[in-house]
Amino acid sequence: AEVSAFDLADTYFPAWKASVTEGGAKGVMCSYNALNGVPTCASQALNATLRGAWGFDGYVTSDSGAVMAIGDGVRDGKGKSA
Repeated sequence: AEVSAFDLADTYFPAWKASVTEGGAKGVMCSYNALNGVPTCASQALNATLRGAWGFDGYVTSDSGAVMAIGDGVRDGKGKSA
């Protein structure tokens, strides 16, 4: 999905941020798909937001097959997941 910085901050992040900062989530799962061309399980920007801006200190786990899809993308030259 292609999502603007504004939409990410205004539409998508508020509920996730509340889950982490107010709900005390201890674990999150990155999704199988890519955000703006970068697989979410390999996104340094999402990791920086989660751990840096929101202070998350729990675990991040991959969706079933997500890490394999990243590897498949690298091997076939596409470099991104579905």
